[in-house]
Amino acid sequence: MNKKIFAASALLAISSTSLLASNQTFQASVNGWTEPTFAEDSALHFGKIRLSTSSTCTMDNAGVVSGDCDASDANIQLGGITVSGLAPNSAMNITVSGSTGTNLTFAPVTTATDGTTSVTTADNVASPFTTDASATDITVNVYGDMTVDSTLTAGAAYTVDYTVDVSFQ
Repeated sequence: MNKKIFAASALLAISSTSLLASNQTFQASVNGWTEPTFAEDSALHFGKIRLSTSSTCTMDNAGVVSGDCDASDANIQLGGITVSGLAPNSAMNITVSGSTGTNLTFAPVTTATDGTTSVTTADNVASPFTTDASATDITVNVYGDMTVDSTLTAGAAYTVDYTVDVSFQ
């Protein structure tokens, strides 16, 4: 008799559980973040540099050069990059990385500002930046040190790359 009551109770428990259970599916959503866009407003130019290996030209944040370069050269110009398409109040890192080319090495320093926030970055160092409430474009001024790695030819033009990276935190 106890076995019949136990079996009946077990059957009732199994059927009760499935009668009282229910489920529903829900959705998780996300919006894609708009990637920033970059525009080069002014090309970075150090002017003329000495031809010999290890010559170094340094440009400051005002575009003034010193060292092994011609400070009176008319081509000297700060690099200017505009970063657009940012969301308001967004936390990000700005990293500017120089490189070594065939003949030159460039180690950039930059100043980034949106008129509210301003940050100075060193070569290949991520610097935190938060956009303002209006998502104003960020202006990045590029300067730094240019070093000759192998002897240059007089009158020839040389270039070396640098990369501006904006990554969201």
